[in-house]
Amino acid sequence: MALGRMNAAIQRRGPDDSGFYLNGVGALKDPLQATLNDRALAVGLAMRRLAIIDLEGGAQPMSDGRYWIVFNGEIYNFESERAALLAQGYEFKTRCDTEVVLLLYRHYGPECLKRLRGMFAVAIWDSYEESLFLARDHFGIKPLFYTQHNGRLIFGSEIKSLLRHPGVYRQLDTEALPDLLSFLYVPAPRTLFHGIFQLQPGEFMLWKNGEVRLHRYWPDPLAVEEQPLGTDDVLEGLRESVEAHLISDVQVGAFLSGGIDSSLIVALARQITGKSFPTFSISFPGSGMYDESAHARAVAKHVGTDHFEHPVQSDSVENLPKILRFLDEPLANASVMPNYELAQFAAQTCKVCLSGIGGDEFFGGYRRYIAHNYARPWQMIPRWLRNWVMLPLLRKLPAGGASKWQDRLRLLDKFLTPLDLPREQRYIAWNSHFSEPEKNRLLLNPPSHPSYEKFMPFFQEAAALPFGEQVMHVDVRSYLPGDSLFLCDRLTMGASLEARVPFADLKMFDLSRRVALGLKTQGTRTKAVLRDACAKLLPQDIIDRPKQGFGTPVDLWLRNELAFLPGQLLDKKVIVERQLFRPELVERLVRQQKAGGRDVSQHLWILLTLELWQRMYIDTDLSEREDVTFSDLGLKR
Repeated sequence: MALGRMNAAIQRRGPDDSGFYLNGVGALKDPLQATLNDRALAVGLAMRRLAIIDLEGGAQPMSDGRYWIVFNGEIYNFESERAALLAQGYEFKTRCDTEVVLLLYRHYGPECLKRLRGMFAVAIWDSYEESLFLARDHFGIKPLFYTQHNGRLIFGSEIKSLLRHPGVYRQLDTEALPDLLSFLYVPAPRTLFHGIFQLQPGEFMLWKNGEVRLHRYWPDPLAVEEQPLGTDDVLEGLRESVEAHLISDVQVGAFLSGGIDSSLIVALARQITGKSFPTFSISFPGSGMYDESAHARAVAKHVGTDHFEHPVQSDSVENLPKILRFLDEPLANASVMPNYELAQFAAQTCKVCLSGIGGDEFFGGYRRYIAHNYARPWQMIPRWLRNWVMLPLLRKLPAGGASKWQDRLRLLDKFLTPLDLPREQRYIAWNSHFSEPEKNRLLLNPPSHPSYEKFMPFFQEAAALPFGEQVMHVDVRSYLPGDSLFLCDRLTMGASLEARVPFADLKMFDLSRRVALGLKTQGTRTKAVLRDACAKLLPQDIIDRPKQGFGTPVDLWLRNELAFLPGQLLDKKVIVERQLFRPELVERLVRQQKAGGRDVSQHLWILLTLELWQRMYIDTDLSEREDVTFSDLGLKR
């Protein structure tokens, strides 16, 4: 039956156990065991479990007699909430967090979400009221997708699960395509599949009798905080968060890039546990500025962890089709490839890994957070001189490549191009790829509204804050769940590995709101408060090094190992048949890439990823194939 096929599609998310609930039948290990009638088929729940806490007693679906729950994630304050429920007379059959969520919902209803600290996607069926409750965590760490068909609600943790249902169709949503070109991802609530949506972070749904009602439970309206906090407060807050995220009945490791965020988490985890634990990093042999492995090794040696390093070889690009299958929809962030390698590598040793994701958005880690401070001096240069002389000259310089000065040329181009826009639009442009004018020229059917409008409500939520804080809030509500956490969840779960993010924690968010902007960014110094917090924990050269990010040599790949892709995937005949883009403009991008000059590798990467995805998910359905190759997608080396 469809429920069994849907559950099998996400087997990697939980290889340890599975379970089903069918109303009128009850809990089953296999839905085919039941003799079903139309009534029994009305409601079905299914789950796959990656056992982390209460390995023997946490089987799902779980019920108290009235409510049935399936739950994906971890609740880090479940023990204190369990104690509070015990004091109110509730009894427990397990010691896992799933039962705590179930009984919290029984006691508080949807208001229970305000008591949860963690990452989660949860579904609860009320068998008395015949209603369904769906919810997603505050920051969107865990995904939750849904669609409707003939009055039925179909939902799951991954889109490939929904596609196993016979009522779900595979069709590109052309209205969402402009967002992919701008941001590398499609912001919630849309996806790139027509008719398939995702719950937004901090949102829950109530479904009854075919009617869907959506409610936002977080964030509350933001206001200027009083009682500002300092470096010591941040360090102690992070220490508490790391300790909460270490709770597990299985081995916990950590991703270690050598940057401030992951290094600080590893150092604190080493102090808390009092013993060594595994850390994991990757290297890019021969790729110069993209290789951070030496910094990761230095941190591991200084802190004292069992460090493992995995080299990303040139043949790793062969995994690209397999990676896209894990993602379900295009994420045109080329760091998916090294992140895939890292997750697969760590999963050989651990079931749980800590990650530094969230530190940049909470504490001012991106260079674009300070870029607006330098906009005014550049705006004093006459517009005609900037736009008609400086930018054309800049774009004639060879910005393609992997040297530091070429990287600076790319950044300068990105900084100058939107300089005359209003500051909100300018910020979004700095974090975009195809600009609005470029998109409008490229698309055969340009959008009626610019993509940046989707993020304006997030600016309004934080209107009482300084502009530097506003842009961080916009990223917490958009880039963090849409890109960083999207990538992290799909690729770690694809390896049956749970990633935990101590920075992207509700208490850390509240703490970060009480840290003055001047302690986060200081002149050209980003994430200053975290750097200061590292003073007694990390080597000074690690503290002082500028943010590098999990970069990838896309330009080099497209000139070498993946040089065959543009000519085949972006061939004029292919573009004409798709009827999405103007063939002459795609052809121009391909020529620019070959010629060097202005770096267009990211623009090409978006188009290449989109075409690969269409071949895998729209033209046919290869989402059940774990061994998808380039040849399966009609490509020749």
